[in-house]
Amino acid sequence: MIYCHCLKTKGRESMNYYECMQESINYIETMIYEEIDLNKAADRAFMSLSNYYRLFFAIVGCNVKEYIRLRRIHLAAQDLLSNDCSILDTAVKYGFTSADSFSRAFKKATGFLPSIFRKQERQYIFERVDIMDKYFEEQDLELSEKYPDIKVLKETGSFYGAAFRADSKTPENDAFMGLKEWFDRNNIGDIMPDYRVYGYDIPNSGKEDGTYGYEVVVTIPDDFEVMGEGVVKKHFEGGLYAVTETTVGDIVKAWQRFISWLDISRYEMGAHQCLEEHEIDSGFLKRDFENPENIRINLYMPVVKRSQTEYGKVTLQPVRVAYYREYGNDSEQTAHNVFKVMLTWAKKNRLDCSKCKMYLYNHGFTKVKKFWFEIMITLDENFVFQDDLIQEKIFEGGKYLTYDTSLSHLMPSWQKVNQYAASNKIKSGKHQWVEEWNLDNWECPGKGIKIYFPLA
Repeated sequence: MIYCHCLKTKGRESMNYYECMQESINYIETMIYEEIDLNKAADRAFMSLSNYYRLFFAIVGCNVKEYIRLRRIHLAAQDLLSNDCSILDTAVKYGFTSADSFSRAFKKATGFLPSIFRKQERQYIFERVDIMDKYFEEQDLELSEKYPDIKVLKETGSFYGAAFRADSKTPENDAFMGLKEWFDRNNIGDIMPDYRVYGYDIPNSGKEDGTYGYEVVVTIPDDFEVMGEGVVKKHFEGGLYAVTETTVGDIVKAWQRFISWLDISRYEMGAHQCLEEHEIDSGFLKRDFENPENIRINLYMPVVKRSQTEYGKVTLQPVRVAYYREYGNDSEQTAHNVFKVMLTWAKKNRLDCSKCKMYLYNHGFTKVKKFWFEIMITLDENFVFQDDLIQEKIFEGGKYLTYDTSLSHLMPSWQKVNQYAASNKIKSGKHQWVEEWNLDNWECPGKGIKIYFPLA
C-alpha cells in the first residue's frame, strides 16, 4: 500500500497510486512495439523516475524493464506459433538488436530456443497486468459514481516495520525526523528497495499541555533485526482497506467522507490498523517540515464486510463491585496508575480471576479539565474488605450491544461499534458504557476485551 503523488486532470479527480501505475502500464502496452522511454512512463504515473522504479516493483512484482521484456517475449511466442515469420524478423519487431540477443532472452524466459519452442509447439504466458482487477474489490456502480475517489483493496498481507514514536506538540515532524535518521544510518533503502512509509496517531495519547503521540513506520524484511534508540520492530496484520488520496491538511475531511461512504457501502469499520501512507520522495526523503499540510498521502481505513462481523446482545444485572477512580493531567499515566492500584489490590486479596469480572470506563471523547479512569471488579456476596483507596458500590448494568476485541484493536473496534450502531439506527442508552477485560491471574494485557455499548 504505497502512495503515489498524482492528479487526474479529467475533472481534477485524484487518483490513488494503483490507478497512477495502471496509467503507466497502459502507456507501456501501447508502445510495446516501439522504443519505450521510461521517463515518459514515469510521467504517466506522476512519479519521479527513482520512485517509479521502486513502486513498479512493489506493485507488479518485477521491475519495469523485466515486465517489458517478458511481455514482448509473450507476444513473440504467440507470433512464432501463429505465423511463419523468421526469428530475425520477430526479434526486430520486439526491439531486439539481433537474432542472438533475442534467442538468449527467449530461452531465459521460456527455457527453450525460439526454433525449438516453435517446433515443439510450446506455450509461454505472461499476461498484461491489470492492477485494478488484481488489487481492488468490485464496487457497486452507484457507490462508485457517488464516491469515485474511494476504492476497496482486496485482502492485503501482513508486514513487519521499524517504528519510531514521538510525543510532543509536533509529533509528526519529530517522528519523521527520528525515523529518517535511523533509516539513513542503517541503509534501509539498499536493504529493502521497495520499502513503504506509514504513519498514524497513537490513541489516547493526548495530554493537557497539547502534546500527543504519533508513530512512523518503514517496512523492513521479516528477518531484519531492528537496533537503535527509539526504534522498535512491529508486526502489522493485513486485511481489507478502503483507500483515498488526500493531503495531510485535509485528513479530517477525508475521514468524514469515509464515514459517509461507509453508511451506504457493504462494509463497516475494521479493527486492524488505520494507516497514512506518505509518498517516498516529498513525504519522507525530502519531507517539507515547514509546510507538512501540503504533503499528499494515501489514507487507508480498515474495513470488513458486514456479514463477517459478530455482535451480541446481553443484559447485565446489578452487581456489587469494588472500584477505584483517579484523575490526572496525563491520560496514559492516569490509566497506568488505576490498573496498578486495582490489580495489586485484587492479588493482595486473592480474588479469583476466573470468577470475578473487571470492567473499565473513562472520560471517553468528552472534553474534560482532567482525564479520569475507573476500574470495577465484581465481588462475591460474602467478600468483605476495608481499604483507604478502594471503594464499594452497585454497578447497575443494563442492556448492551457487545463486541469482542483485543487491546491492540481497541480504539478501531470502538469506532467500528459506533459505526455499526449508526448504520443500523441503533439508539444508545443513557447508562454507562464499559469494557470487560479478561485477564489471567490479574496480569495485563490478558486474553481479550469485550466492548459493551449501552442500548436504549
